[in-house]
This record gives sequence, C-alpha cells and structure tokens, in this order.
Amino acid sequence: MKPVTVPELARLHGAARRDALEQAAGYFDDRSFRAGDPVGFVWSFGNNRDREIASWMAAALAYGRVASILQGLADLNQRWEFQPHAFVTQASRVEQRKALKGFVYRWTRDQHVLGYLRGYAAVHSEGDIAQRLAQQADPRPGGYRRAVAWLAKEIRATGEPDPGHLLPDPSANSACKRLAMWLRWMVRQDEIDPGLWADVLSPAYLWVPLDTHMFRIAKRLRLTRRRLPDAEAAHKITASFARMCPEDPVKYDFAITRLGMGV
Repeated sequence: MKPVTVPELARLHGAARRDALEQAAGYFDDRSFRAGDPVGFVWSFGNNRDREIASWMAAALAYGRVASILQGLADLNQRWEFQPHAFVTQASRVEQRKALKGFVYRWTRDQHVLGYLRGYAAVHSEGDIAQRLAQQADPRPGGYRRAVAWLAKEIRATGEPDPGHLLPDPSANSACKRLAMWLRWMVRQDEIDPGLWADVLSPAYLWVPLDTHMFRIAKRLRLTRRRLPDAEAAHKITASFARMCPEDPVKYDFAITRLGMGV
C-alpha cells in the first residue's frame, strides 16, 4: 500500500499521524530506495571497515543535487582505488595528497577531503570512536550533538589540514545536517541505514538531519515554529518525533524526505 502524501499527513494528528508515519517508514524501509541516495554509495562496499570511511565521506559531500553528489563520490572512489579503509590507514600522506590532487566538488577541494579523512583516522588511531562518542553523549533525544561536537574538536586538534566547511561545529547554532545524517547511517540499522555502530550507540539520542527540504515539510506538519532551519529547529523536530517514537525518533526521517519528493 502506498504511504500517505505530505498534505494528507498534515491533516492527521495524534495516533493517526503516528500510525501513518509508521506505515510510511515501513514502506520506504526497502533496499530499492537506496538508489538515488548517498547511502547507496555506503552499501556498495562489502565490509564494514570500508563502509565506515565511505559513510564519513559520503555524508560530508551530501549537499547539492543527488546526481552531482554521486558523481563526486564516484570520482573519489576511483582516486582511493575502491578501497577507502586501505587508503586512509595504509597510504602515506604523500600518496594520499597525490591521489586527491585536483578533486573538486562544488566548493569542496582536495585539501578539505585530505584533512577530513586524515583527521578522522588520527582520532580513530587513539581509540574506538563509537565507544568514545557513547561516553560523550547526553542521554536524551539529540544528545549525540554534544558527542559529535567533541569529535569535531578532536579532529581539528590533530594538526591535519583544515577540513573547512566539511566539518561544522555542532556546539554552534547550525543544524549540522550532514553530521546528523552520518550518525543516523552509523547507528540505525535497517534496509536503508547500515547501523555499523548499532551495538554501541542508541538511536534514541540521534537528531534529525535538517536541511531546507526537511524544514519545509516540518513546517507544513507544524513540527516547529522556528523561522530558520537551525540547531533549535532540529531540536524541536526531533523532540516532536521522540514523543511518537522515543526509542528511535529519527526513524521517520528517510520516509518523510521521500514523501516530500513525491515518491
């Protein structure tokens, strides 16, 4: 059965809306919907070590048209010879710089990617990132913002090249959509989200990956009164979902964005 449309969902309230969202989440929880989404790039790798690096990079480049994002990821995949984990952990800085030289995706340049990957690898070499994120989290909906703020600070302190716009500051007022989406992929586990850290981190503390598309839908559903898609708006929307599904408030994110595309 086809899920409800966004206008239909806007007319529902309480248990009826929750039931409609549950039905939509079930409908879109199908591997066929990975195509045309950056998460499909993550699933293209056969082992979790490669998927972890692919997730980190795919979410970072997830801005702009999806077709362009996938082209950028395809270019990057060739540069690291389809082995992201080996590229990050075994290639030298000189080899990495040479492989990435000339990479461009919109306003992302090779030095941003180099810093983003090397910074992550440097923090990872000091201990399991998932375990350390769990220690830094606040036990509440959206509580992983504090943990990811810690990760961003640690990466910038490594002395690697500045990743620039690829690594926003979650302690500021940005919604940090791409970091939220990365963590959703890593924590939730179903046919869309790989859930590589599902045994360590709880989906109850995720926050909604909020961009202008999701913000327009959320306003129509009266999930927030905020004027801008900022951190507070992401918090309000996450809290609204947590009232319907406290153990997994971001469960409806993928379905709602798909509904908003008229799929």
